[in-house]
Amino acid sequence: MIYLLPPQPEELNAQLRLWQHEPLSYQGQSLQADRLSGFITDLHRVRLGTGPAVFQKACEAMDRWEMFPCWSSVARLNDLGQREGDVVAMVVRICGLWWANPCRILRRCDSETTHGFVYGTLPEHAECGEEQFLIRHEPDDSVWYEIRAFSRPRHWMAWLAFPLARWWQCRFVRDSQASMVKRVG
Repeated sequence: MIYLLPPQPEELNAQLRLWQHEPLSYQGQSLQADRLSGFITDLHRVRLGTGPAVFQKACEAMDRWEMFPCWSSVARLNDLGQREGDVVAMVVRICGLWWANPCRILRRCDSETTHGFVYGTLPEHAECGEEQFLIRHEPDDSVWYEIRAFSRPRHWMAWLAFPLARWWQCRFVRDSQASMVKRVG
């Protein structure tokens, strides 16, 4: 959803409630699929450190949505964490317009050695696809932050300005990784 001025929190909360019953903006694909047809796939990892304390700190940062860069915000009704079924929206200013990109939390990815979630885009999102945010504690005691995604432009402006849209995606990944390294370091 596009705004000319920064959307107000009460306006975003109302939109989140409306988006609660929206379908996903794509069909027949999943990060769990072996093959993703027609989508760009990405996997980005950055090492955060070693040991259980680093893993715990990274998990807590993710639960507070601190993996999102400072130039963006996350509108959400649930203050902490990511629960399956929650609708959230990343809000960012691009080319003088404010974009609220809604997603639904599809599943958690938690175990003794992983902590994270997957969300899928809703029809008002500029892109369509899924993104997974994961903290992984490896057998060698290293701790990694992973972003895995498949996507393609959905909004006509994202199609028209595909190189710019792709640049923003890559910037998000780079800045998200830097944010997590800073939070945990």
